[in-house]
Amino acid sequence: MLGSPFILVTLLASVVSVTQAAALKPRQLLGQLGSLQCNIARVRIVGALGDADQAIGNIQDQATSTAAAAGLSQANAGISQIANAILAGEEPPAESRSEVQAGLEAMAAALTANNSTDPAVGDAQSALTAATAAGEDVVAQC
Repeated sequence: MLGSPFILVTLLASVVSVTQAAALKPRQLLGQLGSLQCNIARVRIVGALGDADQAIGNIQDQATSTAAAAGLSQANAGISQIANAILAGEEPPAESRSEVQAGLEAMAAALTANNSTDPAVGDAQSALTAATAAGEDVVAQC
């Protein structure tokens, strides 16, 4: 008969431990999410890169479009790594920020190498400028 209360107490202690551990995860996640300003900057960079993607898709010169798309892909890969780390409750790796920066720089190089009057290039450059400013805000705010 003594075994039953022991099992019950052990079971309750296990449930309490699991509940407390589960409660820590959202708190840790909230800590990783950052401030409101940080998250606004994150949304801005993602939005600006979406705008850049649309503009790059409309660029007439295939070489420029391909090179800019490669830079965009690199920046998006870095942002994905950062988002995955945040959602896992981990500190985003510094290498991911470097990857975003390298992608933005590759996009800039591709877009400035094109001397055409294609309005899509101008649109992509404007979106890149917005993404770069948002990225600088992310670094400052987060």
